[in-house]
Amino acid sequence: MDTLQQRTPARWVGANARAASRPAAAGLVALGLLASLPLSAPLGRLRDPLVLVLVLPPLAVALESLGWGQVAGRRIRAIERPILRVLGAYGLWLATSALLTLDVAAVAAASVGLTVGGRRAGERDAQLGAAIVGANVGSLLFPFSNLTNLVLLAGAGISFRAYVGAAALPQLATAVAAGAVLFWRGRRRLRAPDAAQDAGAQRAGPAPSLGAPARLAGVIVLGGSAAAVATGFAGGDIAAAFAVTAALVAALAVGSGHATGRQLASSIPALGIGVILAAALLGGPMAGAAAQLPVAARLQPSPAVLTVTALLGGVLAAAMNNLPAAAFGAVWLRGAPPPLVIAYLVGTNVLALITPHGSLATVLSRSVAARAGHPVSHGPYLRSAWRFALAGSLAALAALAIFG
Repeated sequence: MDTLQQRTPARWVGANARAASRPAAAGLVALGLLASLPLSAPLGRLRDPLVLVLVLPPLAVALESLGWGQVAGRRIRAIERPILRVLGAYGLWLATSALLTLDVAAVAAASVGLTVGGRRAGERDAQLGAAIVGANVGSLLFPFSNLTNLVLLAGAGISFRAYVGAAALPQLATAVAAGAVLFWRGRRRLRAPDAAQDAGAQRAGPAPSLGAPARLAGVIVLGGSAAAVATGFAGGDIAAAFAVTAALVAALAVGSGHATGRQLASSIPALGIGVILAAALLGGPMAGAAAQLPVAARLQPSPAVLTVTALLGGVLAAAMNNLPAAAFGAVWLRGAPPPLVIAYLVGTNVLALITPHGSLATVLSRSVAARAGHPVSHGPYLRSAWRFALAGSLAALAALAIFG
């Protein structure tokens, strides 16, 4: 007589076994992400940046796997005019970068943008540009919006409240200026009739639906972002808030079968980890180099000083990357007034757009695009990016000089 197992198709047995193992896998993923907190503790002031490098890319991939990327893409595709689709995406990535950090924005934005662009190379380019610019430009608002902010604040000794007060107007100014450049370039390059037809074809498909795990993940992410802001104003542990958020969302994605632990782990950028570890090891040489500059704490934030400070941060970031540039700034800007710190971050976060390796967000976005079959070579990037870097930086510095 056949046994029950013999009568059951092998694929059913395999599926049941995988389903039974999901809770254990989800628990291991959550514990692994939470373990980033004690494991990063020996790095001192660089502990928070390392925690975020370890937990935020898996958070972005988990949200994408649960279907939030499809929902965002469909909402953007529903906009009729192509240039408004690009600007709508840009606004979404600005908000995502500010509230969930630029690493989440960079990973999600590039993937969604390429999907929205569809088969049209011109709109794919514009959407990828909106992803890169939006992720970088939106990262000034809160200390946790960008790893460079955290690195710099850890050394400069500025409170969460003082940072937000100094960064709010420059953030608004640079977002508007970069958006204006995006509109100016996109309006000339995108032909409305063809793009509208392409979007109409895409909208004809079935609407994606979010399951219970995805809806719960959305609530967790919104709550986690609000908790990070409240924790920051209270002087608490922002990295812990994001680690818990990432652990819960990743566990939901793995437990529901939408993602695997391997997929989440592969999203963690080795470059980001390497840069932070290098910054920790090079603390002594950086202190020696910073000692050769005028003492930042004694400088008055005049327009000339703000401009030179932004140029210093931007040149270092464009030449190396914004994380080592921020590590240098954390030493030099110890005790400096908030406007000077924001000016330096304008360089590392906005002016760094000028090279394809100047920002970790740019590296992540280009990597996602390359894996999706739409690589962005250095030449076209360099010919386009300087406009956004220049317009955004000048607008932010003007706001700092007038209102700072």
